[in-house]
Amino acid sequence: MAPAELQQVAWGENETFLTLKDGSMLTARLVIGADGANSWLRNKADIPLTFWDYQHHALVATIRTEEPHDAVARQVFHGEGILAFLPLSDPHLCSIVWSLSPEEAQRMQQAGEDEFNRALNIAFDNRLGLCKVESERLVFPLTGRYARQFAAHRLALVGDAAHTIHPLAGQGVNLGFMDAAELIAELKRLHRQGKDIGQYIYLRRYERSRKHSAALMLAGMQGFRDLFSGANPAKKLLRDIGLKLADTLPGVKPQLIRQAMGLNDLPEWLR
Repeated sequence: MAPAELQQVAWGENETFLTLKDGSMLTARLVIGADGANSWLRNKADIPLTFWDYQHHALVATIRTEEPHDAVARQVFHGEGILAFLPLSDPHLCSIVWSLSPEEAQRMQQAGEDEFNRALNIAFDNRLGLCKVESERLVFPLTGRYARQFAAHRLALVGDAAHTIHPLAGQGVNLGFMDAAELIAELKRLHRQGKDIGQYIYLRRYERSRKHSAALMLAGMQGFRDLFSGANPAKKLLRDIGLKLADTLPGVKPQLIRQAMGLNDLPEWLR
């Protein structure tokens, strides 16, 4: 199929009518809104959002590292910032997401290349040797979003169309994958039972499950961010003890990894 842009949508009783910009029309019993944080389909379905401002901006760029990244993602917490290095296919290239105060993010975006590289290497503590920026630096505000509904008549939302969270720990993409996996499982079940896959009364089972998972992740990431922000001595002691226990107690670390990867919540068809 060739890419096409939607122009209009009408939610019929038995199917949805989608009009494309070239004038052609499609019909479907169910439309899946996987069109991102500013979802056009969600807006057309009049599904409201709950917003909250994380009071941080994300600076993103491509970085060349002196040492190979070995396909390992790394994240460091420093003062008021959170810096993540995400490995790319080139063993010496990483994409960074640097969560900073709005003022500091703007300053780092406008800094000269040498000044930026110095600040980056200090924050990352030369974990991959000397690092140098290789791309334009982009900055955008970090905003949490939570749709009041994850489904409606003839519509199911997945991924950022349903929820966005702080990029801390990279859990947003895992939430989206689990949305898709659970929706597939639910559609298979409805198909086996001969039910209309676009009826909201049947999609509510998917909605309840994914809203619960997303709410837990949103709350967990907010608590995690609060714990790792700032230089409060009590916070530092608490997180140091927590990380040490997680790393040394038998079975704790593997269980945390499984939870972060979504392996504890896999639908039956993926097990």
